[in-house]
Amino acid sequence: MIYGQWKTAAAAATEAAATEVDLGKDFSHVVALIPDITAATVTIYISNTSGGTFYPMYAFDADGTGTFAHATSSGNDPAAVVFFIGGAQYIKIVLSTGTASVPVRGC
Repeated sequence: MIYGQWKTAAAAATEAAATEVDLGKDFSHVVALIPDITAATVTIYISNTSGGTFYPMYAFDADGTGTFAHATSSGNDPAAVVFFIGGAQYIKIVLSTGTASVPVRGC
């Protein structure tokens, strides 16, 4: 498996406030080291171009009743989380509340 370099994402409570991270190439997944933050939902946004429109990543669940945001909840403990990003190179991390510096790496 090929891994990208570690980068830092400035996660924020809106897509517009979160900073874009260029993973350097297309990856199917990204690992995010979510720090010790106040409980929040963490959602990955992706774009096919730098500075382009960012979309929340959804996963279709054939066993479910529709599509579901590819997101996780973080409590008051740090966590390493792997998100599916569907071959994207450009990502943003959006929190339901607050801000955080989040190390990320494509994989």
